Amino acid sequence: MKDLDHLDLETLITLAERLAKQTQDGHLTILRFTTEWKCALGTPSFYSSDGRSEVADLPGFATLREALTHLIIHDQGIDRVPGIN
Repeated sequence: MKDLDHLDLETLITLAERLAKQTQDGHLTILRFTTEWKCALGTPSFYSSDGRSEVADLPGFATLREALTHLIIHDQGIDRVPGIN
């Protein structure tokens, strides 16, 4: 599964949604900032002070494709990002 370059964006999103349903009750976060994309399984704690740290600690990528590929390969959940308790 590490070679996802041949998959189109729609398929990557479908895979990410499937992972979210299996691991996080369907919660999937996709964020677009000025210079990068961030994706995670789960939902950051936007209503607490932890939310900023959770988002800041997510790795950022130049494209949505790169962010989704990382998410799928590494099963990148909010609760599994290094530095997030």
